[in-house]
Amino acid sequence: MIDNNDYTLAWQAYWAFGVVATLLWGLLIRVYRLSAVKLWAFLAVAFLLLLPCRHPEAVELWMPATIGSALSVMTSGIESAMAAVIIVGAGQLFAIVAAIVWALVAPRSASSAPAAEKAGERVEPKVSA
Repeated sequence: MIDNNDYTLAWQAYWAFGVVATLLWGLLIRVYRLSAVKLWAFLAVAFLLLLPCRHPEAVELWMPATIGSALSVMTSGIESAMAAVIIVGAGQLFAIVAAIVWALVAPRSASSAPAAEKAGERVEPKVSA
């Protein structure tokens, strides 16, 4: 059986590298001007890397959902991988819904700023004598 310390260490290493990879991905997509596309791309990769699911044969073990679903499909077929595939699909669905909501909400919050600030012009303070 798997040693609990090794299992914990493996998860800590996976999460550490996953978070670093996600942050590097965030730096790479920083050049996109559309904030909704940027949010979707960031969340989609984060969910692909970081969502866990239970192992289909050993219920007490967790595994990364993307890797687990791919390995389960290759070894046991799609039936054994459905739990992981549903988790990955739900994560991607949440990423796209969050980006759509952000695209609908973000322009309203930006429109509440004064017109001169939106255009990038300098606003002079009013001085009363």
